[in-house]
Amino acid sequence: MNFSISLRIILFFVFVGLFTASFQIGSTTELEREDVLELYAGFIAALENADSTSIFLNNLTVGLPSFIPGFGPVWGIYSAWSTGVSLSAIVSMTPELSDFNPLDIFYGSPFGFIELIAYSIGMSRGAFLIFSFVKRHSIKLILKWTLVEMGIVVALLGIGGAVEIVMI
Repeated sequence: MNFSISLRIILFFVFVGLFTASFQIGSTTELEREDVLELYAGFIAALENADSTSIFLNNLTVGLPSFIPGFGPVWGIYSAWSTGVSLSAIVSMTPELSDFNPLDIFYGSPFGFIELIAYSIGMSRGAFLIFSFVKRHSIKLILKWTLVEMGIVVALLGIGGAVEIVMI
């Protein structure tokens, strides 16, 4: 296996770990009561109008910017943290969920796991693009594989949105 492919795989798993850690940190964030109420109200309002398309488009706003060299991985880690914070607010308003570890909820839901994979692909590609530009890899080859991975992410997020709306 050549060095670029090995680096790609390593980066993918590094970003799975970073996304997971950031999500976990966010989910343990203590919030003021007013912030909890605001986040929870926003979540309930979003659920009332949710369909698979709106979920898909919302997830794309996280997934596609993750491909941006340099900025993308930071964006993805921030998004994981803010998702964890939102889950913290939801759990604090839903006593039935208080016995669950936030990572169980995230990893245990098919759409959560699909989103983790999709976002990690984007973040790792965003990091890999920096390496590729420094090493002066072929722009044509870089673009080709970036577009392939973007297509995979779009497909995963489409599937994830459809699964999520069914489970909600």
